[in-house]
Amino acid sequence: MPKESQEAKRTRKAAAKAAARARAARITAGEIPDYLKRPAPEPTGPWLLQPQHTIVHAPEPRAKALIPPSNAPLRPRDREQYADNAPPVWVKEDRCAEND
Repeated sequence: MPKESQEAKRTRKAAAKAAARARAARITAGEIPDYLKRPAPEPTGPWLLQPQHTIVHAPEPRAKALIPPSNAPLRPRDREQYADNAPPVWVKEDRCAEND
C-alpha cells in the first residue's frame, strides 16, 4: 500500500475537521441527529410499586436500655488501657463496671 503524501494527509484532516465543526455547530444549535438521540427509558418493574426503604423499630426494652434515665448520675467507670481519659458515662447500678 503506497504511503499517503503529506499534502493529501493535510487535505483529508482539514476536511474531517471542517465536517466535525459543522456537525458540532448543528448540535449546539439544537439539531441533534437521530443517531445521537437516546430514547428515555420508562421506569417499569415491580419495585416501583413497593417502597424503597423499610422502617425498623427497636424492641421497646432495648430502646429503653440505650437511653439513660434523666436522674441517673454520671460517674467515672473503670476503663481498660487506651481509655485513660474517657469521660464519665452512665453505668447501670446492677452491672459490674469492669465487665463492660
